Amino acid sequence: MESNEFADLKNNPEFMMQLRSKEDEAVKAKDVQGMYEVLDTCVMLDLSGERLDRIYTEILQTVFDKLAAKLEAQEFFNMNDRQDLYTMRGIYEHGIERWSDNDFKGAKEIFLILHHTANDATLSEAMMPHIAAAASQMKLDDFIDELVDVENPNDSEIYGFFLTNFHPSVTGFMEEKKEVLENALKELETLKK
Repeated sequence: MESNEFADLKNNPEFMMQLRSKEDEAVKAKDVQGMYEVLDTCVMLDLSGERLDRIYTEILQTVFDKLAAKLEAQEFFNMNDRQDLYTMRGIYEHGIERWSDNDFKGAKEIFLILHHTANDATLSEAMMPHIAAAASQMKLDDFIDELVDVENPNDSEIYGFFLTNFHPSVTGFMEEKKEVLENALKELETLKK
């Protein structure tokens, strides 16, 4: 879509009412995928930051409620289930947000949770460099510049929300951070008890 098409939608009262209705329905139903669809549309339409923040806050509250329910039931997230996938997206984005704010401990803990709760080897394994880097207090930008293969992102429908492709240098990094990673995984084992 071109910018004038976005402006047309933004100025279309019927479309904006439908968007508001979809938002209300998604929030009421605790539909994380639906809330993200509304949020993504609001971002494309360049709607107010206040509205974006309100939707994102609702997403975070919902995904952490869903995470608590999974942990209590001792269940894993199923990447092929759309609600689970979008729930994991919300948790992951919150981890990235914490990391970008230099909350290394908070980011590490979130990536540990994703590593433990993802019933998917690719995503679980991709969290390992995240955990090691956050535990080492490596800046997010440095992590992306040095380890993430941004030229070849995994843009599949399932993994497109996550950083899962790395440069070969990640092997040396993981070897170098082996002790840090082991300590972080021990923390996870302690939390699981």
